[in-house]
Amino acid sequence: MDSRTLRNLMRIVQTGSLSAAAEHSCLTVQALAAQLNKVEEQFGFRLFRRSNKGLTLTTQGTELTPYMDKVLVATRQLEEKVAALKVPGQRTLKVALNTTLSADFNRRMIGRLIEVFPDYQLEFSYAESMENLSKLKNEDFDLAVLIGPQQPGLPSIALPDVQVQVVGAHCGQENDPLMLLGNKFQVRPADDCPYSHSFLRFLDAGLGNYESGKRMIYSCSETLTLSLITQMDGLGMVSREAALRNGLTIFPGFEDSLEVRLAVNNPELSGQALNDVVALSLHERSERDVRSRSHRYAEKEVFAEIRT
Repeated sequence: MDSRTLRNLMRIVQTGSLSAAAEHSCLTVQALAAQLNKVEEQFGFRLFRRSNKGLTLTTQGTELTPYMDKVLVATRQLEEKVAALKVPGQRTLKVALNTTLSADFNRRMIGRLIEVFPDYQLEFSYAESMENLSKLKNEDFDLAVLIGPQQPGLPSIALPDVQVQVVGAHCGQENDPLMLLGNKFQVRPADDCPYSHSFLRFLDAGLGNYESGKRMIYSCSETLTLSLITQMDGLGMVSREAALRNGLTIFPGFEDSLEVRLAVNNPELSGQALNDVVALSLHERSERDVRSRSHRYAEKEVFAEIRT
């Protein structure tokens, strides 16, 4: 199975709809259905249950999804590395932005970096914290925006007044009884996920007595967690903003705040320059930072370099 087919299957997981996934994949519904049928035939079992309400993951599909997600991450990392090796010697600053944070935050971070590092060709990627951490360790990225405490052996600078609020979220009603919530399928953050400690505190705050080891799966991605909560009628840990954006019900009485850090993997970057990045205002930045200098990127050119 090639990476394009795998990416199309993950779009089905995320949307729960063959037609919506086909539209995102620029395929006909028939072509995408044929891809799915071929993969299921190769595997020897169904990945999805079909109904008039759409497609939902089978038990086997649920167990395979985290592995499919990891393959796609590794494929994207390989493609980025190949692209970088095609232009040796170019003075490039590779920065991993964070998809958990708002588009407005990332726009301002791009402006900061353009302002502070005018002599570099800036190359942006766009992913969650765990993938960004992998990019720092395995792909020679220079900077990455991470969520959670400082990683051992990796210098970082906390961004002042910037936090991610994480909550327990589900698809039920606000007044669902505790026992009903405790019996839901649990989508747990993987141990090295920045939400893992928050999830344990969440269980202690309300669901600890109803914890079940038989109805859980581990996720290393907020995007995957959101999809599993929706498709499996599960309960999981996501950012408050993501829960509200996806119409999920937030478990009352619990919220955890995680700091946001700019991690550094390049000893050549001066401490003063990095402090300048952090010191620039998050909430108020004139558009002149992007547009007033002819040798800087125009705003459209900047966003064209963000690879999703």
